[in-house]
Amino acid sequence: METRPGLAWVLLLSLIADCLKLIQPRDFTVKDIIYLHPSKTQYCYTRHKMNAKGNSSSVTKRCVSLKDCLSLGCTQPDHEGYKICTSCCEGTICNLPLPRNTSQAVFATLSPINQTTRQSLHSAVTLTCISLLLLLVE
Repeated sequence: METRPGLAWVLLLSLIADCLKLIQPRDFTVKDIIYLHPSKTQYCYTRHKMNAKGNSSSVTKRCVSLKDCLSLGCTQPDHEGYKICTSCCEGTICNLPLPRNTSQAVFATLSPINQTTRQSLHSAVTLTCISLLLLLVE
């Protein structure tokens, strides 16, 4: 009669071990990002924490507003040897690759961030050209 509780524990532990094998870390797929991407945000943020050998320790991907994308890049390794790289990109499904160094930890946009400055500069250049043309004609 005492073998049954022991056998039950062995079966329970083997079941738990099988469940743990099924839980594996993985990169996000295109399907995951389409499902998780809310339509109100414009930018995708990635935070990648690596150990001293460059192996991933944790990855955070989320949709954010512009203010969350202003501080990007890679940190120096901390006292435990962990390095964190963060990046942002504009659009849907743009943050599949993980940033691993400073050349990959960037803010990639489809259009200029400050379009109002660009438009006012364009207007000023146009106005100057028209003024010069009128001066030359007279």
